[in-house]
Amino acid sequence: MVDQLLHVLALQTLTLSVAALAAGAIQATAAHPFGAGARYVCWLLVPASMAAVALPHPAVDALAIHVDLKRVAPAWISAPSPAPVHEASAWPRVLVAAWIAGVLLLALALLRRQRGFEALLKPPAAEGIARLPAGLGPAVVGVWRQRVVLPQDFDIAFDAEERRLMLRHEHVHLRRRDNTWNLLASALLTLHWFNPIAWWAWRRLRADQETSCDAAVLREESSGALAAYAGALLKVHGVVLVPPLATAWQSTHPLVERVRMLQAHRISPARHRAGLRLAALSVLAAAFAGYALRAGASAAPKPDGERVRTAVDVRLDAGAPMHVLLVTRTGETATLHEDPDARNALAAPLEIAYTVTRLQGGRLQLDTTVRQGTPLATIGSPRVVTRDGQAADVRVKSSDGAHEVALSFLPRVVTGEVPAVPPLPRPTAAVPPLPAVPPTDAVPPLPAVPSTDALPPPPPLPAEPAPPALQRAL
Repeated sequence: MVDQLLHVLALQTLTLSVAALAAGAIQATAAHPFGAGARYVCWLLVPASMAAVALPHPAVDALAIHVDLKRVAPAWISAPSPAPVHEASAWPRVLVAAWIAGVLLLALALLRRQRGFEALLKPPAAEGIARLPAGLGPAVVGVWRQRVVLPQDFDIAFDAEERRLMLRHEHVHLRRRDNTWNLLASALLTLHWFNPIAWWAWRRLRADQETSCDAAVLREESSGALAAYAGALLKVHGVVLVPPLATAWQSTHPLVERVRMLQAHRISPARHRAGLRLAALSVLAAAFAGYALRAGASAAPKPDGERVRTAVDVRLDAGAPMHVLLVTRTGETATLHEDPDARNALAAPLEIAYTVTRLQGGRLQLDTTVRQGTPLATIGSPRVVTRDGQAADVRVKSSDGAHEVALSFLPRVVTGEVPAVPPLPRPTAAVPPLPAVPPTDAVPPLPAVPSTDALPPPPPLPAEPAPPALQRAL
């Protein structure tokens, strides 16, 4: 879980950095002649590319070797259990903990900054409008219910033309719902607080947000409005108060550059539309390229790894272990399956999958997954790190908690030809050998049968007594 989170974070960091640099390059070259509106739209490259990379991609699964334990090991064979070896690095957990701490700290800092700005809003005046302190410019506050708030001296510090232009500027923010985009930008900055490119992109986004609003207002105004617009900017010069979830008239953009760009904002409508189309096509192309590259990387065939011969012992409770010997490659997944029967006391089918990965220093990492039930459900996913030729043990409780499955893995990296797996011994009963049959010549001849004449005559039969005579009745 920790390694997967670090992998996703690294991938999103790389995507954000490349997309932000690409947006800056497009702004400086292709989008610069088309105005500030096109440059502001170019920042959509960042969320579009990150979303495209995060989408599910079709990938080629690693080779899975399925072994039926009943066919491979039809008999339970006694074998000693090797001692467990547990060795795992703590650096991934340390990095994740530091990242989470940074996210929380920056989120609290931005929240405190936003709360401090909202605390400046005075209670509603008689006209029912919340006011900012004097000396500030108008601003748009809120995310779900956005509204324009004005400073207390708005009617005094600015003339009618300046007030009209400033209100048009803030209504452009309302129409585009810029505070919603500010919320997304702040969330990405919070998650990638360690990336300096994310900080640079966040500041450039806020600056381009204001200049694009300047361009939207001045594009429809006459040339005489430039002086009033520049005067309104100068009156709030030096006041930098830009909360993360609000758009203020004053910004962190350099005043000289912002005033200098006022004349450049006056471009033709056709040129403005062409710039927006160019920026939109750039965003779509970047998103499609990110999705295609990510899908191609996922579907690319992985190079053949080292061959590993692993002796697996499976023991249920205190019974005798069942021994299986498998030869796989690093990165491949082997699956062992056992169905319940009268000899193993399993209540549901059991499936064991493991993958061997080569680490530095001659170490081997075994990622195991134990599933049980109908349908199969994961009951444990232990990870162990051992060395070549050393055993590692894991223990997992069954789904009903009544049994314990003990697994022992003994991996060995095979450098030459894979030796043939010896056949399992077949138990045979000790049968005494049969006596040797003597040759025909050694058999004695049968005795001669005497002739009939030489036999003595049979003795005479005894005479039967005569029946009694019948007597006539007198």
